[in-house]
Amino acid sequence: MYGELMIGINMLFNYAILSFTNKVGNHQTSKRRLWSAAFLGAFFITLFPYSLLAMIFTFLGMTYIAFGQTFSSWKSSILAVLIAAFFAGGMLTLIYAQISVSVNQSFLFVAIGLTYLSLYIVKHKWIDTRMMNKLMSFTLDSELNLWGQSIPLKVFIDTGNHCVEPLSGDPVHFIGFSAIKEQLPVDFASALVSWNPEKSPDLASFPATYQKSLRLIRLQTVQGASWAVGIKYDSWLLEGKLLPVGYIVLTKEQHQYPQGAAAILQMSAMDVLKEEGRTAIC
Repeated sequence: MYGELMIGINMLFNYAILSFTNKVGNHQTSKRRLWSAAFLGAFFITLFPYSLLAMIFTFLGMTYIAFGQTFSSWKSSILAVLIAAFFAGGMLTLIYAQISVSVNQSFLFVAIGLTYLSLYIVKHKWIDTRMMNKLMSFTLDSELNLWGQSIPLKVFIDTGNHCVEPLSGDPVHFIGFSAIKEQLPVDFASALVSWNPEKSPDLASFPATYQKSLRLIRLQTVQGASWAVGIKYDSWLLEGKLLPVGYIVLTKEQHQYPQGAAAILQMSAMDVLKEEGRTAIC
């Protein structure tokens, strides 16, 4: 009975560690394969508990069964498994220390549950940190030149933004109106605020000086289709690199932009980063 209990406890801990590694490493291993690896690891470590060689081969075999779809996947999983194992090791030591003195076996399940909870919290913190780092890599400094004004802007590259101006096919970027309001000509800003696309989707109400730089752009959202005014910018430098010619649309809501950005760039901005060698993301 003692042997089966040890196999069961070890299997649960192994599965928690392998599941943690599967999530943080994005290996996408099936639960059936994780459980199989956890059982085999628990069986051999219980059979040879004092053999260092057996522990090493069991560890390598368990990780290979779980993540050995490719050699690179297996190799990258080993560090994450070790980190999770060391983290869970303290709780595992506590369990083994209490088994001989505790008459209440429910303590084991409480300890196992606490370990699962701890790994769950660490897993989500790890994933949140990795996601934050990824978002930060898409958040950059830029300098927009519009009608003779140079405007520094913090921008976020949205790989889901495929919006283009229909006639030219030029990319369309989005900027919070409040971020550049002070740099806009007063007569243009006033005309933009009072412009009502539902009544008159045309540009006649804007000063003639700026009309040659304006285009009507049809936006399609989950709320439905609407018209917006696209403004052709003179130039836009992203980390010192020139963005392709395009248009900007000014939006009322800026607080919803990721990472506190003032502008959302179209996905074509990724090409500039690729040329610079900043990213390999398509």
